[in-house]
Order: sequence, then structure tokens, then C-alpha cells
Amino acid sequence: MGVRTRTGAILAAAVFVASACGGSAASSSPSSPASSASASASSSSAQTASPASLTPVNFRLNWVIAGNHAPFYLAKEKGYWSSCGLDVSLHAGQGSGDTAQLVGNGSQEFGLTDAVSIAAARTKGIGVKSLGVLYQTNPGSIVSLKKEGITTLQDVKGKTFGAVPGGSPYLLLKALFQAKGISASDYHEVTVPSPGIAQLKTGQVDFITFFANEIVNIDPDPDKDLNDIPFKDYGQDIYGLAIASNDSYISGHPDQVKCFVQGVEKGLQAAKADPDAALQALYAAVPETKDKPDVQQKMLDGVWAYSGDQFLAQDAAKWDATQKLLAGASIITKTLDPNEFFTNDYQ
Repeated sequence: MGVRTRTGAILAAAVFVASACGGSAASSSPSSPASSASASASSSSAQTASPASLTPVNFRLNWVIAGNHAPFYLAKEKGYWSSCGLDVSLHAGQGSGDTAQLVGNGSQEFGLTDAVSIAAARTKGIGVKSLGVLYQTNPGSIVSLKKEGITTLQDVKGKTFGAVPGGSPYLLLKALFQAKGISASDYHEVTVPSPGIAQLKTGQVDFITFFANEIVNIDPDPDKDLNDIPFKDYGQDIYGLAIASNDSYISGHPDQVKCFVQGVEKGLQAAKADPDAALQALYAAVPETKDKPDVQQKMLDGVWAYSGDQFLAQDAAKWDATQKLLAGASIITKTLDPNEFFTNDYQ
């Protein structure tokens, strides 16, 4: 598929993006530990019946459950949510855009989704709002096999791009290409099944978009076999994954929202202090993830590369920078007061 030229189509894709990152389509790797359906089923089976004193809520993740989600399972295991009145059920997602939609329409109380999806949904009138940003910089990147020699943005010229149109990394790469003067005629674009790993490995395409902190899903030794070019290295400094809820739930359940946010923060702190405990909590809840412990360890390590010095930090200036980048690339068609995208009232 060629580059989309209709703004409306791009916006719709951004809201319903099937991405990892975000992330994103990145997390749908064949080498991920479980399919969305099986991981969700395993997660659900690990949940016990809610005691009458606890309020049951759903937490929809961005994609296939893996090591980067271990802090949330540690939070549940340690009782950080139950101690303040919540019984949190964690579920695998089907992309950040899907999660943003489910949270925005109220079918899920909380979600892990990316800033692209939040901004796209919010500017369309969907009431999804960030409660705290997990990834202070978006980890979107260009990934290629070393033999292709793609080490700079200009090296994509003459190469074949395995594209997943609509995914947030795809949209952000298009914005970056536009900013740096790389036109659609400079490379050949073909549409591939998300996330394009098989096509990359078999040489059908020369590069794909992926999350830089999850490339272990492509190759267990990425430093040896892969080149990755993070978009942030070319000045694209916008927010990545965030935890979110919707306007109605936030205003109607402030105590539950505060409990959830503070439980997430405690889970992150505990997981960083004791990553083995976090991984064991993940394995206990989702046994399929035990099959690739080295991958899960690296996926968890990748969280800290983007989470920043203060967990869940967010401010109006960077949310504004995020939406302006998206607007400049016609990913969103209007901008809002940046304070509309987030709240820090529950941290």
C-alpha cells in the first residue's frame, strides 16, 4: 500500500491503530510469549473472585502480555491495589488504538495506550485521558538487518519499507520523513502483516518500524544482528505509552482512580528494585511467558530505558509538543488545550 493521502483516513487509522507501541504493532511479534487471546485467558484464570469489599475494574494492556508488563502483575501480587479497595483484572490488548477506544467508551476502566492514540481519540471527541506517562519518549524506531547498512535516516533511500499502515510507529515515521525531507519516491513501500518481522528476516523488505526497547522480539541478540534508528535521535521527542481512563469514570470514581494510579507507581518502583520478583509475578499469572525468560528479562529492562527519572511524569508542554507534531503531519486535524489530554490529580 502506498502512503495515505487522505487526512481523514490517517486520523481514523490513528484512533484504531493496531500497534505496540504502542506500542504498538511492535509487540505482536511471533516470538512474543503468547497470543492476545491465550494471554488474556491465562491472565483471567489467574484472577480470583472479587471479595465483596473490593471494587472490580479492568485494566486493558496495549498488546500481547510480556516482560514489559511485569510491574503491573507485581503490583497486583503485592496487593498495592487491593489494599486501597480495587480488584484489578489485567487483559491483553489488540493495539494501543483499540485500547484507547475501549477506555474512551467506558467498556474498560483503565488502559495502557500510547500518546498518539490518546491525542487522536481526544481530538475526535472521545473522552480518553492520560493519568500518567510510562514512556517519557516514544520508542518508535526503524529496524533493519545489519547487512542492509541502514544506520542513518538517509540510508532508507532506495530501500523497501515493510509498512503497517495505521500503526503509530508508521504514522510517526511518516511525520519524521516529512520533517526531514524524505519523500515517498525515495523508497519503496509495501504493506506487510503486523509487525513485519517475518518479511524482514526473509529479505522481502529492508526495514520495518518497531519499538526500540522491544527489538529482542525480532532477534535474541539484536546488538549483533540488527540496526535500529530511534526516531528520538532525529528530534522526535514525544510521549509514548501512558496509563489512561475516561472522563466519566475519572469524575465519578476519584478514589478508585487514585488507588489505581498509585498502585501502578508502586509496582514500577518495586519492579525496578527487584526485577526478578516482577518476572516471577508475571510467570505465575501468565505461565506462557516462562518459555522465553531471557526475552522477558530484556523486555522488562526496556521499560527503564524510557520511563525517565520520575515514574508517570507528564506536563502540558510535552503534551502540546506531542499534538503539534501529530497535527503538523496531518495525523490529527485540530489541536486542543494540552491540559485536555491529561491529569496529574491522582498521582
